[in-house]
Amino acid sequence: MAMAKEYTRKETTHIDEVKRTAACSVQWLQELRNAREDATHPITHNNRLTMFICGEQGFADIAKSIKAARESIDLICWGFDPGMELERDQNAAWPRGETFGDLLIAAGKRGVTVRLLVWYDRLGGGTAKNMPGYTHGTYPWYYRSGDAGADEINAKASLQRLQDAMKSAPVPTKPMQRADYVHLLKVTKNTIHQHAREEYCHSWYKAAQKNLLTRIRFRTRSGSRDDIVRSLRSEPVQPAGLTKAELERGFIEHFGSHHQKTILIDYAHDEGRHAVGYVIGLNSVTDYWDTTSHLVEDVRREQGGNAEARECVQDRKDDPGFHTLKPYQDYACRLDSGGALIAVYRNFVQAWDRAIDDRTQEASKECTSKEAGCASPPAALLRKAQPGDSTVQVVRTQPEENDRSIREMYWLATSMAANTAGYLYIENQYFQYEAWAKHLLEARKAAIAKWRQGCAAAGKTIEDLPVMHVLVVIPAPEREQMIPRTHDMLATLGQDQGMTGQNDMIKERHLRKPRQTKDEFGASTPMVDELPDVVQHANTIYKPSVSEMEATYGLKISISMLNTCGFENGRWRYREIYIHSKLMIANDTFFMLGSANMNQRSMAVDSELNIAVQDAALASTLRRRVWGLLGGEAFATQEVDREEFFRKWVNRGLENKAKKVGRGESADEKKMIGFLMLFEEQRFSTYRLG
Repeated sequence: MAMAKEYTRKETTHIDEVKRTAACSVQWLQELRNAREDATHPITHNNRLTMFICGEQGFADIAKSIKAARESIDLICWGFDPGMELERDQNAAWPRGETFGDLLIAAGKRGVTVRLLVWYDRLGGGTAKNMPGYTHGTYPWYYRSGDAGADEINAKASLQRLQDAMKSAPVPTKPMQRADYVHLLKVTKNTIHQHAREEYCHSWYKAAQKNLLTRIRFRTRSGSRDDIVRSLRSEPVQPAGLTKAELERGFIEHFGSHHQKTILIDYAHDEGRHAVGYVIGLNSVTDYWDTTSHLVEDVRREQGGNAEARECVQDRKDDPGFHTLKPYQDYACRLDSGGALIAVYRNFVQAWDRAIDDRTQEASKECTSKEAGCASPPAALLRKAQPGDSTVQVVRTQPEENDRSIREMYWLATSMAANTAGYLYIENQYFQYEAWAKHLLEARKAAIAKWRQGCAAAGKTIEDLPVMHVLVVIPAPEREQMIPRTHDMLATLGQDQGMTGQNDMIKERHLRKPRQTKDEFGASTPMVDELPDVVQHANTIYKPSVSEMEATYGLKISISMLNTCGFENGRWRYREIYIHSKLMIANDTFFMLGSANMNQRSMAVDSELNIAVQDAALASTLRRRVWGLLGGEAFATQEVDREEFFRKWVNRGLENKAKKVGRGESADEKKMIGFLMLFEEQRFSTYRLG
């Protein structure tokens, strides 16, 4: 609770002694951070926001804005894929539309200055493969020699060049030179588009590194070890597992990523009258493109690899696997001509100043943070708020600046929802931050204690206390080593029933019989294996039952995942929808989204940027859109009886699970309504990642 109180103002409320009522405001934002003498995170009221669900909607709007840019484009990315198509036709082969790289090249050629800042690390980036053509795919079929041909870089031209080469390729009789068609014999009819894409991305990055792309400037940034270590030391629970090893061995900076995702267009042009910004959860990498239909298979998604080919339905060995990557759920928010763009811009230029110029491999000697756009923001962004505008605060995790305002915003919003016995909706890629779960319980205990204090005077009893509802939607943990932290988070909330694999492993470890060993004299002695660290930690968690959660904390919690289904090749098939989202909605009044996951990395290690929004109309509309998409049209209601809705939400997940595992054949018996599914995880791990 301390972190929430640190940035909350005090308010005096007058009570009408006749009516025995009082009115007060609920503070959702960190107002004391906005003090005049130290306005580190200003709250602005003049922002016009537009919400997009999934890549098809978000990337299409971004492409439109890039095409309309007149003066500047500033991008911060976790990863950047020059070859990804922001808008895609039904053609399965690359390029299915204009690529991100070509959009930026076209902008530069018409006089727009493009600054691209991407996270890159020698070790971490090589594992993440977040920059095709830079972190991997650096030996394409065609290798440009010198600085020639930068003006000709174009996705369709790369494909045409390879097609022409395939038609006239001679059989080599001697080793080819580096500038020739070095890997042409590896290209087949089925891989020609893949090889053309690889060459395009590598050529794009090679030209960008050498500053050969007109008006496009490219920099990378990596983690700062000292700043990350300092940030982690302030965590209430110290790192364990891999993160602890990283700290002890001294290479934590290689695993601290820069995870922010923002785009800012024409910030200062014409005094900011046309300024547009985006705060995004989506990565600018092709794997993250999907539609709200979340089809089981979609040719517009990328072709899958071995993992997708091995995926099967309900463990059926005769299932053919999948050809394309999993469906993805995520969000993007567009900001038009408002004060929040000033904070997004300042975040960009501060990061740009610290970044490495890829040509010189040196930190910047210029100081763009002293640009006019920072010293005196464009006048149009300071306009008065109008009806329909939203109140916004930009919050971050930025170890270099000791900024952990995202964590504080999660704490504050949770406390406010707990005090008002409202609802929380959380959709997050990683639900692995045990400290937040404990904070939720503490906040509810404090709210219940206050309720008890005033019960007698108000003529109420504890039975009159409104229940708080928490709806959580998460994916199956991305890696097995993430299972323990997800289990611990859910166990703290009394919701670990679906994690059957981890629970069975913990139980088995406790029941394991001692091994018989012999000493030097041949005598047998029992030896009990030491319990793994993950089991020891799980033993320290108090796991309340579902009934106890309601009786003690006034909490009802639901944990769900998402699946999609379709009738293909004579059978009903089901597939998980991977949740990459970082969304919280509270009480139809407040929401927050951006790049931050609910784990220790996002709260203390990686750079992150979220927007926190206080706008009842927009929050309510977003809630209806999201719940209607996930649960079905009946869930997109204006007014919500939370108790009745919670019951329907849980039942929808159970009903869809029954359809998935059932042996019926008709559409009524097999077709899911919406995408909700009861959360389950049958895998286990004895090692914690992070």
